[in-house]
Amino acid sequence: MEKIERPNDQMTPVERKDAIESGQEFDRFPCIPFMGEFKCQLSGISFREFWYDPEKMVETERLAFNRYGYDRIVIGPNTRGITEALGGRFVYPGKGLPYADQPFLKDYEQLKGMEAVQAESDSRIQIFAEVAKRLADAGRIVPLEMSIGGPFTIASNLRGVELLLRDTRKYPDRIMELLRIVTDSQKSCIDMAAEQGFGIAMADPVANPALIGPKMYERFVFPFTKELTDYALEKTGKKVSLHMCGTTYSIWKYLRQYELNELSLDNIIDLERAIEELGDAVPIAGNVDPVEIVMNGTREEIFEGVRRCIEIGKSAKKGYHLATGCDIPETTLPEKIDWFMEAARECGVRG
Repeated sequence: MEKIERPNDQMTPVERKDAIESGQEFDRFPCIPFMGEFKCQLSGISFREFWYDPEKMVETERLAFNRYGYDRIVIGPNTRGITEALGGRFVYPGKGLPYADQPFLKDYEQLKGMEAVQAESDSRIQIFAEVAKRLADAGRIVPLEMSIGGPFTIASNLRGVELLLRDTRKYPDRIMELLRIVTDSQKSCIDMAAEQGFGIAMADPVANPALIGPKMYERFVFPFTKELTDYALEKTGKKVSLHMCGTTYSIWKYLRQYELNELSLDNIIDLERAIEELGDAVPIAGNVDPVEIVMNGTREEIFEGVRRCIEIGKSAKKGYHLATGCDIPETTLPEKIDWFMEAARECGVRG
């Protein structure tokens, strides 16, 4: 990665993070636009190449960071990579985002022969280990994380969302068996991240309580996510960055209990309420609308969206990170992210 001089930035992302964590003065609030497959625009590669070719993945990450200078780089394996390592399949169309193929887990008897992924020897996961090695030098400039997805979402990819939700009532013990295999696979990926000096990111969109309800979250999601966040801190020495999609108010009491570097919230969440009810427990990240404001907005609208979030977020007791409320759509014009980062540097300066 290049150390590029940028207006209003007196610190590198690593220097900024270290200052915040040690209670020192810092130049501006950290900014993390969630890029997803949008980054492929910059390198001109296909989504399949981005997910399977280490060299092109590294090239894409370097191009995106050198252009925008955001405050964290996150690589896979993500939910998709771990699902594939466990036997699931994704379709990579010529146009459009990858999507889950037919469910891998047809019958729970398959669990008898199913083992957790061993990251150090699994060919799918080793692609991301290679990416981590090639990006390791960037850690002197920008914090690095590996995303391990979320246990419930990985399970849903393997079984199918509708079947998994039905089975939480019909076969809850088998669901717990499946989640145990998934969680142990994620823990192996955490071990790999620790060896490379990476922190951990997680996102579990199917665990949205609007879909599964708070009681199911408590039973099937909370214990495994708590185990993973505790384990990540123990192994990497760094707290987890967690993103939760959807309307999550009913599970905030559980989110408060995780070991988090930040809790990133969907743009449909009332950020002011989140600061009031969660800001004393975990750092809050959010939550500029990635579609209506970033993709479809004018420069002025992007600046106003950023300014509003920072004005609300800066009162968070445990700290605030500017972020989009979810992934930026892959068809967004690249200059929109230029404006987003310009707004972050102008509006997020500490004063």
